[in-house]
Amino acid sequence: MATRKHFRKPSKDRKVARERIDILFSQADKAFPERKDLADRYVSLARKIAMKLKVRIRPELKRRFCRHCYKYLRPGVNLRVRTTGGHVTYYCLECKKFMRFVYSKKK
Repeated sequence: MATRKHFRKPSKDRKVARERIDILFSQADKAFPERKDLADRYVSLARKIAMKLKVRIRPELKRRFCRHCYKYLRPGVNLRVRTTGGHVTYYCLECKKFMRFVYSKKK
């Protein structure tokens, strides 16, 4: 009997996972100024849900946490934002690493 190692999860479960990820990020946004550890925990839970159910985290939510240390980021508090030559550079003040995102002017 051959079993499939990788298979797509049911669409109902994936929809629920996307909703939960959105809820966790909104909770992290509310908890951040006072409880940084709780906001980081919400981000880690959202990542675990996305990995388990093979759901992509939306790009606007991906920019809210560090790709290296997975801390929740807020500009001016633990994040430095710079724009240079077609890139937005996020510099995490927690782990001292940076991330670059391409932007283009809309015509």
